[in-house]
Amino acid sequence: MKKILFFISAVIFISSILYAAEPGTDKTVIPREKNVFTNPSDNEFIGKIGTAYAADPDKFGLDLSINYIFNIDPVFVFGLEADFFWINWENKLEDVNAGGAANGSLTAQTDLYTFPFFANATVRLPFLKQKIYVEPSVTIGLGYAFMILDYSSDTESDTDFYSGFAWQFFGSISYKIFERSAVDFVLDLGYRDTTPEKDKVEIDMSGVIARIGVRMYI
Repeated sequence: MKKILFFISAVIFISSILYAAEPGTDKTVIPREKNVFTNPSDNEFIGKIGTAYAADPDKFGLDLSINYIFNIDPVFVFGLEADFFWINWENKLEDVNAGGAANGSLTAQTDLYTFPFFANATVRLPFLKQKIYVEPSVTIGLGYAFMILDYSSDTESDTDFYSGFAWQFFGSISYKIFERSAVDFVLDLGYRDTTPEKDKVEIDMSGVIARIGVRMYI
């Protein structure tokens, strides 16, 4: 009986070695590399933060961007983008006397909250990564923007709503620190044009945009 059990154990052991050594039978699960060039069906999520300039306020402000990308193929992609652009400043209205002890200033605060939405078309050049180590691309987007103007001071306050057509054009470069990583770092530099209006009053919020972020394959 012991000889039979030994024989069966030996057969199973030898069979397992031969099975493991046989080409194509390695059952180790290797995560599939998520890369827009090798797997163009992988869609993407991009989050970016940076700054943008607005012509009429003549100021820079905080700019946030969220993008969902549909990969048509390695070169041509289509995406939807939602942005948040915020500018804040204070104006000195007049000098005031604070209880006869010290002089102060009466100020008014203005906040401009702009929400541009775009449909983007992007052309990428992934074949250049082997030569210049980054993937360049250009994007053009058409959309619409909504803006809230909030004004407040010690004597009055007001909130107005504006809206209008928007378009943008920017170039990007993306860089992957580790080739098998599912995350790329992205840098944008371009121009956004939008002039929201209300009752024929326009506020030109157009200007340059500069952002940095991450691109994740999902």
